[in-house]
Amino acid sequence: MARAPRHETEVEERDQVEQFVHGVKPITTALVGTVIDTGPANITQILFTGSPTSYEVPQFDPGTGLPTAGYFTLTDEVAGQPPHVLYSVHAGVNGAHSPHASHKMSGYSIPFTGNLVLRSCPAGSTWSLTTA
Repeated sequence: MARAPRHETEVEERDQVEQFVHGVKPITTALVGTVIDTGPANITQILFTGSPTSYEVPQFDPGTGLPTAGYFTLTDEVAGQPPHVLYSVHAGVNGAHSPHASHKMSGYSIPFTGNLVLRSCPAGSTWSLTTA
């Protein structure tokens, strides 16, 4: 005897899972604290496309030591484990970085297994992140 489908349960499960698509993602300060993508995957490119609108004095979370202002910081977050910093750079106003559409900030592939989270982003700066 065949099992009757449980449509209500199946629909609930599909509605609860947010699907992330690997590819190019524009990044701004509006995304701080959000999940950018889910692993396993790789960050294949980070571009610095627009400079900050004002200088931010770097600040750090006293509990974790992670930057909360003045830095562009990405973490790999797996449930039950502390955040793992994948990439962090101080790219403030008048710094050594000159943003433009093809200013590549990372020259290598960065693997991540959990949630890719934007922990901090300099005020007003824009970035482009590519995942695969």
